[in-house]
Amino acid sequence: MRRLIVVLFLLTGINLCAQNSRLHIPSEKPIKPKDLPMAWNNPEVFCLQLFFDDNDSAYRERDLDLLDSAYLIGFDRTNPRLYTLTIEAFGTAYNNDIMRARVESVYRYFTMRGREVMPVRYAYNPIHCSCHGDTTELVRFEVPTDKQIYDCIELPDSRKILQPNLRLENSVLVTFRHDPIECLGGNSGCYLPAQDSNIRAYYTQVILKKGSIYAVENTKDACPPPVQLTIEQHLDVQQVVDKYALVPHRRQIILPVGYIVLRSSFNRQPGECEYLSDSIYVRFPVTEEQIESGLRIFAKKYNDRGIAEFKSVPTKRVKGGAVLQIQGAINPTMFDTIYLAKRINEDEIAKYLYPADSPTEQGAVTLLIKGEERYFKPFKVNGKGGYEYKKPFRSMLRIIESEDEENPNNSKDLFRNDNDEALDE
Repeated sequence: MRRLIVVLFLLTGINLCAQNSRLHIPSEKPIKPKDLPMAWNNPEVFCLQLFFDDNDSAYRERDLDLLDSAYLIGFDRTNPRLYTLTIEAFGTAYNNDIMRARVESVYRYFTMRGREVMPVRYAYNPIHCSCHGDTTELVRFEVPTDKQIYDCIELPDSRKILQPNLRLENSVLVTFRHDPIECLGGNSGCYLPAQDSNIRAYYTQVILKKGSIYAVENTKDACPPPVQLTIEQHLDVQQVVDKYALVPHRRQIILPVGYIVLRSSFNRQPGECEYLSDSIYVRFPVTEEQIESGLRIFAKKYNDRGIAEFKSVPTKRVKGGAVLQIQGAINPTMFDTIYLAKRINEDEIAKYLYPADSPTEQGAVTLLIKGEERYFKPFKVNGKGGYEYKKPFRSMLRIIESEDEENPNNSKDLFRNDNDEALDE
């Protein structure tokens, strides 16, 4: 506060001597004394002019309050302005060495105040993050600094004065100018993936919009390395039923007919993010029978206590393309196993599964029905050694005559749109 009072006194003082150092806000019209406090509230541009004794390159002791005031304004963490520095010395050609020394003297002041080898600024920077929404980050950046010396004899008259009756000769002018792009650099945001992406396995695919895994805007922070995402798919009918297992759930019976496993080199932990949206789309090829049987896509979701359960995600039928597909929306915390499955109740078990004699039978699953363990399996072997399925369960399986589906989708269906059909529960 004492330094601010000093600043305002110097700014509002009457009949200032031309050799008095001062802080100054460039303005086309003179700033009225009553408006000065508001003008100095995070100004977009302000200047510090320091005069030096003849043939001396050290700033004067009586100017330390001004230097401190300029530092406190320009380097305050809570100041939303991000300033660059221009340090200019004005003199004549014969004292070029002195002018350079004066510039370095002022430059060293700002480096020593920050205990760095160069002027360094810490600032709270407003950002928008896909994980935390609108928030702030503390950024550290080297303040861009331009150092110049000028021979006043060669300058036009307009460049020899700071304002009427205040000449620049024999002084150093330090200009703080708000320039966030120069301070933070061209890297104004990070996005994973960096562009719209379509990751394909043989049949399934994962559609990722730019930044759907991670996005932060208006930041200087270094971006994470490019994300690596792999799809491990298990849609082969015999592979699924030979080692059959229900979708894990404490209370519900969910019958799967295939699944994929998503693995990513960049993961979000449950509860880490507040604002993640379900903007990643997983697509499964299906048959008309599977659509009619009511299959949905199930992914692992976490409740407020961090407990995970598999729940159905918004599932839609995708229109267009060479092969019929359904699509589910997920977010990065769900990267794990994604099931294609159907939820049933206890009374429907016999409609879909055969009874089994023991839990060791091939494909057998154990269910607790009315307090009693009972065993079921998805198929039985006929006299020819082939698998037979109950009709409702068979309609859930992807049994097709031809596997000629190497390119099951066309590029125009890259993302979900409002014309896709929502599937009923």
